[in-house]
Amino acid sequence: MINKFTEIFTDLFNETELSKSKFAKTIGIDHKRITAYLLGSIPTPQTIIKICDFFKCSIDYIVGLTEEFNYTSIKTEYNFDCFITEYQKLLNQNNTNHFTLSKKGLVNESSLSWWKKGHLPQFEVIYNIAYELGGSIDKLLGRI
Repeated sequence: MINKFTEIFTDLFNETELSKSKFAKTIGIDHKRITAYLLGSIPTPQTIIKICDFFKCSIDYIVGLTEEFNYTSIKTEYNFDCFITEYQKLLNQNNTNHFTLSKKGLVNESSLSWWKKGHLPQFEVIYNIAYELGGSIDKLLGRI
């Protein structure tokens, strides 16, 4: 996932012909973070959404979960309340549970109560959930 994000983000960023500072200012983050992302760091969920909103692409696309650049019904921003509901739907569809995913090292066993309070996991965890359960990050975050 890290390599795919870095590759796709670098391609999209280079197409803008913007400086790192100008791009960072446009999406509202520190310009040093752009260098970090181009070198392989993964943004927070909130920042990756800002990046995808700028490029008008799906999160699933920018991390390599789909080759489809955008979804027809994609929304900007995200909805905190969608994550836990969509996560539980994916668990049910896959006949599994949070504890099983935690045993595989994909999630932290104690994180479920935190998420139920409206907090988002780190982006790597959201990616692992979508990848393992065949879901969409954009759907988990209420963008589609």
